[in-house]
Amino acid sequence: MAQPSRRVVFMLVFVAAAAVLGWTYYQSLVPAIHPDHDHGLENIAGGGFLRVDRVEGGRRNLVGKPKGVLILHWFDLKSPTTASELPLLVEYAESVKNDPGIEILLIATGATREELGAWARGHGVPTRNLHADPEGKTTSLIGVRRLPDTLIYGPDGSLAQQTRGPVNWADPRLRAAVDQIRHGAGGDHQH
Repeated sequence: MAQPSRRVVFMLVFVAAAAVLGWTYYQSLVPAIHPDHDHGLENIAGGGFLRVDRVEGGRRNLVGKPKGVLILHWFDLKSPTTASELPLLVEYAESVKNDPGIEILLIATGATREELGAWARGHGVPTRNLHADPEGKTTSLIGVRRLPDTLIYGPDGSLAQQTRGPVNWADPRLRAAVDQIRHGAGGDHQH
């Protein structure tokens, strides 16, 4: 092999190795949670990766600036208490499905996409909002400690409201709070 050819090969190997290392580092990034370790992720737009599985296939990275208000509802399929509010939440999600300013994700921690899909079919629940976190890794990294837990992020990606425990999704005050968050008014962290 001629001298210039060896340099080209060496350079290509070096560039490829640097690209692999850079991509591996980029994939390992996770945004920092609130310093007191009792809040959910303070800013969802902070960069990095927090992935959940879509029931319909593929994965979703929760990190990034939302298009509007982003509601993340974490629940346990196997717990009657945490699953009891899902019919009203699904009804609320269906009522805002054509509203580009509100996105609702229902995330089952500890369930596979197959288990969640079977549950959805058995209960007549649309799957477009359903996501699974089979190992609970994202649940832990985002700062969810007790289920059910609802995190509401404003359009800037900051945590506007957190509610632990069941939520009355039919309460008009909840819809008013989501509208306030959507228009830039702050929320509150409830524990």
